Amino acid sequence: MGGTDTTVGMSLNDVARMMRRDFDRRAREQGLSRARWQVLWQLSRRQGLHQAALAEVMDLAPISLTRQLDQLEAEGLVERRPDPSDRRRRLLFLTDQAQPALERLRGLAEQTRARAFAGLEPSDIDTLIRILAAMRANLCDRPDQGD
Repeated sequence: MGGTDTTVGMSLNDVARMMRRDFDRRAREQGLSRARWQVLWQLSRRQGLHQAALAEVMDLAPISLTRQLDQLEAEGLVERRPDPSDRRRRLLFLTDQAQPALERLRGLAEQTRARAFAGLEPSDIDTLIRILAAMRANLCDRPDQGD
């Protein structure tokens, strides 16, 4: 592999960190903290998860997520519903009131992507996406962890 054995991972980490910082800055200007936008974004992609599963997806301890969910629920952005298969669990859903925040997040994400992809050819971006998807699949321990 030559010089790529350490630089690929470090480059991926650097780009991901820089994109996250760019997005965070934009989100903060809109009054959205990282903890807040990550919960909203993950739930928009995975409606009906229980708290422990959402915490696992976000790589957090379930108790760490509780305060954020309580606040989002109090604001009417998230609701907890009984799990029909397990009385002890509650499933998490976004409410219609969360849609304006999600629309803002989508716009901010597009601005960050535009900055990151500036000067790249569309075919290069397509190749990058294809390669990253293949790498993710190679490293995924479970099929449901693909995203």
